[in-house]
Amino acid sequence: MDIQNPADYWENRLKKNYGLDGTGFIGLGISYNRWMYKIRRQVVIREVRSLGVDCSHASILDVGSGTGFYLEIWKELGCKKLSGIDITSTAIENLAIKYPQYEFLRADIGDNLDKSYNLFMSKYDLISSVDVLFHIVEDEQYRRAFKNIYDLLRPGGFFIFSENFLHVDSIRSPYQTSRSLHEIEEILRETGFKILKRIPFFVLMNNPVDTNSQLLRNHWKLTTRCIRKGANLGYIIGAFLYPIESILIRLIKEGPSTELMICKKEVENSSKMDGNHSGAN
Repeated sequence: MDIQNPADYWENRLKKNYGLDGTGFIGLGISYNRWMYKIRRQVVIREVRSLGVDCSHASILDVGSGTGFYLEIWKELGCKKLSGIDITSTAIENLAIKYPQYEFLRADIGDNLDKSYNLFMSKYDLISSVDVLFHIVEDEQYRRAFKNIYDLLRPGGFFIFSENFLHVDSIRSPYQTSRSLHEIEEILRETGFKILKRIPFFVLMNNPVDTNSQLLRNHWKLTTRCIRKGANLGYIIGAFLYPIESILIRLIKEGPSTELMICKKEVENSSKMDGNHSGAN
């Protein structure tokens, strides 16, 4: 199988399917993916409100904006100063049409950013990057992404992102790398972030990559097998699991699947990725 570079892979994927099933869990169809995104929306809104951020006066950058799902959340929360970046021209062109009041740029957060762009000359109160960073498979680019995000934040600003935070060694594939919790925490602290909290995104509705529970693994195999039989089944299964998942993500502290992490840039300091300093703990 020929392996495309990440930018080409996502460009082709979104050109073929510019929707939630294009940016979401590929192969599970639009109906089930919509239920998954409802859970994501619920968690993000709840946690942002818990931070006490006044979005109406905050400057927010969304990394990996895709079809604009999280832009809609920030808009709903009252954000007026909103920017987005994405690796694909397909996403940027569509977002610029849909949201002419916001600023967008095609860029890879794992690259050395061209700071001459107005979007990168700004400092942000909050940066979000949900279900994006684990698609950066190269370790050097992954670490650089955190440094870039840190540099783009104001002191006191928040960084919200999702990962699989494995309690075992990394799991690698051509277009996704699930890294260990230990590795990610180490990168965050070296960069200068203070980790505030980690919250389950899913328990039953997503691939349980971070568990040894055979029960959960069998549940996921059965769920995906049924969903792939038709869109109607995807909708029915999603509708059945959604209220259960809504309860579980509030009760369970350690999730078996994707989780949301919230970090803070407390003060400017000399902690850089190319140094040997440790950041805030």
